[in-house]
Amino acid sequence: MTSVKNYSKRRDIQALRGVSVLLVIFYHYNITGFNGGFLGVDVFFVISGFVITRKLQTGTGSVRQQIISFYQNRARRILPVSLLSLLAIAIASSLLLSPLDLHQYMVEGIGVLLTIPNLVFLNENTNYLSQSLNPSPFLHYWSLGVEEQFYLAWPLMFLLFLRNKKRAIYILTGLFLVLAMVTTYRLSEVYSFYLPTSRAWELLLGASLAVSRKTIEGSKKNLVALVGWIGLFISVYVISSDQPTPGVTTLLPVFASGLIILADAQLSTNKFLEWLGDLSFPLYLVHWPLIVILNFRDPSPSIISRLALIALAVGLSHLLHVYVELRFHRIGGFRKRWIPTYFAIGAVAISIFAVSSQSFSSGPNSIKFDLSSPVIYSNGCHLSFKESEPKPSCIFGDKTSTSKIVLIGDSHGAQWFPALEEFATQSHKKLVTFTKSGCPATDLALLRGGITDRQCSQWQSVLPKRLAAQKPDYVVISDATQITAKVAAPYTSYVDTWSAGFSSFLSKLQSEGLKVVVIGDTPYPGQNSPSCLSVHIKDPAHCDVPRTRTPASIATKEIALKYGATFIDPLDWICDGNICPAVKAGVNVYRDNSHLSVAFTRTLVAQLTTALNTVA
Repeated sequence: MTSVKNYSKRRDIQALRGVSVLLVIFYHYNITGFNGGFLGVDVFFVISGFVITRKLQTGTGSVRQQIISFYQNRARRILPVSLLSLLAIAIASSLLLSPLDLHQYMVEGIGVLLTIPNLVFLNENTNYLSQSLNPSPFLHYWSLGVEEQFYLAWPLMFLLFLRNKKRAIYILTGLFLVLAMVTTYRLSEVYSFYLPTSRAWELLLGASLAVSRKTIEGSKKNLVALVGWIGLFISVYVISSDQPTPGVTTLLPVFASGLIILADAQLSTNKFLEWLGDLSFPLYLVHWPLIVILNFRDPSPSIISRLALIALAVGLSHLLHVYVELRFHRIGGFRKRWIPTYFAIGAVAISIFAVSSQSFSSGPNSIKFDLSSPVIYSNGCHLSFKESEPKPSCIFGDKTSTSKIVLIGDSHGAQWFPALEEFATQSHKKLVTFTKSGCPATDLALLRGGITDRQCSQWQSVLPKRLAAQKPDYVVISDATQITAKVAAPYTSYVDTWSAGFSSFLSKLQSEGLKVVVIGDTPYPGQNSPSCLSVHIKDPAHCDVPRTRTPASIATKEIALKYGATFIDPLDWICDGNICPAVKAGVNVYRDNSHLSVAFTRTLVAQLTTALNTVA
């Protein structure tokens, strides 16, 4: 998302940059009416593809000279502001964010330095254990990584093979568009979001506009531009992050921005927006870590706080533009000494994370933090998003016993494994686990990345027969009901939709002759509880949560009793009256923003044993 100041003849492009960065900021700052503001990033990609290709078209000298000049210019424009932002984020994160997250931020910072942040975040977002991490102050660098990876390949391809072959560029754009759709809808929306191959068509669309000889003449310019602006703002208002991205809905804002660029119209110029366009790169880098810090310190910031933060972001980006961007822009050529300087400053930033993280973990602490996950995650017994076949080989407890119990459910079922394993061992019972990430034990088709989760539906459909084949003494079910899942079918009431699915599932278990125990869901902190505790060591009550029950949780109990199941409510074990503490028995109750910690779950073995011993 680099700002190209010397592209002054295209004031409309600078204005489009200004609009795009505003859309992204308003989305990230939760300003009403900008549900699709994240699409501003896609508009940036189109602009970058157009501007970069136009520069390559007009370059002079040998291919080698042009390539060297291109990368030198890119380095001067991108690296100074990006590196200063990295260092500032390291300092601010160490002072204002959770020390428990600093090690992860260090890894992400290394990814930024190596220009692969999008691949780092891809790895995190395909790992269920990373789903509940606090938002990273480096997350916005993913798009910069996509652009930098495009810059590595496109100049060489264009100058060596495609400079005078616009039809080939059109075909290449279409092929990458198809690849993006296939990746999104058949492979994984997460992969498609972060992979450069899935965003290449947007950059190549800009390149196609650059090599095309088509122009809009006369009064048609403003008309075409108007159509583009209408399409862009409709997409921002109508499209939301619940839909697959990049997907079919991404076509509208991308092609709308293409029309605006193609029109080259006076209608698209505006001095204020052009000024923001000049600031777009530093503004993009600055705005995100500011809102991450604000949201961490105040999970529900007021509109006044958010607007004030936007003003601060604009002010800081103006300073970066004037005193960093423009100064490096005036420097001709590239200095070799900048390379060791780059890595030296980067090393300082990474060291800040490492030292601060180690200082907290090795220092005196009144809370014994346990951030580990149940062992069924590491040994593969808890199925990942992409798995659908229950594993009957996952046997724990007293493996020689003829008495057997089975644990099923999503991650809120898996959180009970440590306590159930101890119960099974002490009670001389065999424990079999059938749990799956993000997939409750019910008949309810869910969405993942805006697409029906086929693996979850398949797992749910085969579960009753697999349970019956186990011939257990009873089945223990626990699902996340304190949060609202994204269901595939439209619904008028989530509680009614959940109730219908859970009733259907229990009916199937009943028809198989299975005895069922349902453990109610645990309180939902709504924030990363250990992170909160790490900055409120002396006042852990600041991280406590109220004792509440959602309509879906209440309905779950009613349905369980209706179908003759035993219902266990763990709230009295976790909460003290109307408050559910974040720390009990000296350990953190939650390991993240939703799940009980392994250490705390093991403190509940006695209560769980008493409850299960009543099952007839």
